[in-house]
Amino acid sequence: MTDDSRLASLWALDEPPAQDPAFVLATLDRLARRRFRMKVTRLVPLFVATMAVCWAIAPSVETLLQSNGVAVVVAAAIGLALAAKYASDAAHELRRTS
Repeated sequence: MTDDSRLASLWALDEPPAQDPAFVLATLDRLARRRFRMKVTRLVPLFVATMAVCWAIAPSVETLLQSNGVAVVVAAAIGLALAAKYASDAAHELRRTS
C-alpha cells in the first residue's frame, strides 16, 4: 500500500464536521464588529449635537447656579434625561416595526 492510498483510506474513515467552530466564531465576531461600528456611527452625530447644546446653554446654567437656581437646573436635567429616554425608546420602536 502506497502512502497516498494509505492517506486516502484514513481520510475516508473520517467525515468532515457538520460545522467549523472557528469559522462560526470568526463570522460572529465580524458581525458583532460591524454592528458596533454602525452603532458608533449612528451615535456620533447625536453626541456632537448634545455637546453643542450643552456648550450653548452653559452660560445660562452658570447664571442659574450662581443665583441659587439649583432646583431649576436639577429639574431641567431630569426633564432632559426623560426626553432623551423617550426619544430613544421611540426610535427603537420605529426601527423594530420597520
